[in-house]
Amino acid sequence: MKALTKEQQEKFVNLACALSPENLSCDGELSRAETTRRYNRLMKQWKALEKIVGREVSEHEVIEIELQQYQ
Repeated sequence: MKALTKEQQEKFVNLACALSPENLSCDGELSRAETTRRYNRLMKQWKALEKIVGREVSEHEVIEIELQQYQ
């Protein structure tokens, strides 16, 4: 498995945070349509970053990266 650079790790972590339900919908303040647009935009960024990395990156992998930063 090809390792992620620190910059790539940071980008995936930031995207994962933005994709959390409370952040995605601004704690329920956004309409369903706007939340869907935000989700699609963020996932497009995720897929583009995966293309740069050359492989799929799972949310689980990103969570593990985040957890390692606090150990």
